[in-house]
Amino acid sequence: MTWGVISFVTPTENGFTWGDMLFENEMLNNIRSKNLSDVLQTLRTNGECTLARLTENVDGGLTTVKKCIAQAIEYGMVLEGETAQSTGGRKAKQYLINEQYQYFLFIIVDNNDFLIRLYDFALNCVENKRVSFDMNTFFPSLCRKIDAYVGKYKVGTIAVSLPCVINNGVIVDWFYNPTMKDFKIEKALRERYDMNIVVKNDMKLTALGISRRSDIRSKNVVVMQFGHNGIGMASLVNGHLLEGCNGFAGEVGYITDFSKNIASISYPAKLLRNAIVFLNPETVVFYKSQRQNSFDRIYQAAIKGLPSYALPKYCVRDDYIDDIVVGLAYLINKNSYYKRKEDAENE
Repeated sequence: MTWGVISFVTPTENGFTWGDMLFENEMLNNIRSKNLSDVLQTLRTNGECTLARLTENVDGGLTTVKKCIAQAIEYGMVLEGETAQSTGGRKAKQYLINEQYQYFLFIIVDNNDFLIRLYDFALNCVENKRVSFDMNTFFPSLCRKIDAYVGKYKVGTIAVSLPCVINNGVIVDWFYNPTMKDFKIEKALRERYDMNIVVKNDMKLTALGISRRSDIRSKNVVVMQFGHNGIGMASLVNGHLLEGCNGFAGEVGYITDFSKNIASISYPAKLLRNAIVFLNPETVVFYKSQRQNSFDRIYQAAIKGLPSYALPKYCVRDDYIDDIVVGLAYLINKNSYYKRKEDAENE
């Protein structure tokens, strides 16, 4: 048996199973994807770069960078730029991101609003809008908004954040929109638009996003928000997002309590204390809201009597939407959706 794939019985000539070969190929593809992603991110951060400068930021050396650049140019992701000034030898070519290679359309559902952000391939924000919609016509309304952007821009990836229980692209439960229960939203969007699709729970996205912030960078994080949609919570443990068998992990709104009052101190503190005991986070992140911002009091009540070595640090943030965007960008990168669907299929 091998880990992560089905292992076939028939051996190859060198003694490995086909399952071993599939696993090895998957690892190699992951490494190649990471290297290409690192090249693209370096170009986004630094602008035009020579091969030498790119090599400083990518694992694998100059040969790896050359292969990544050749592939990126073939796809149209990267363009040749100006020639760098000479330092005594031959002038070096520079390379830059092709901003129009594809656009990323992010749609975040917040109460009865669509928060729409459109990014070009260099991750410059092209449009940023908030548009109201009728919850009873959620999916047709969503598609109308997408249609407007797909018709105007070369959108290659659609990423949607939803305040509901999601498992493998299926809406398992949506308290404020029960008619969408069991709706295969990811499949429906992929069939309609034939492009890269990401759909994820909003709090889980904040957990993914916050763990990649330079001022946080933790593999053990709990995020909490006490907002207009109730209590939201998600967590990473040792770098792994906790989702459970059907996406229900973190749905603390279902916990019953006689004093279930978001605006109080005791109920949020109980939830936080349970999270500390069961998950042992390094960092707890509270997001500001209109209903609850007494986070120091909540924290102090939650940690009372706990051993000092188990106490997490905590911080308060108000950029909830920005962290969702970072989480969506992470999933796009993880799934190699920085490649347009047709390019990935032609490999």
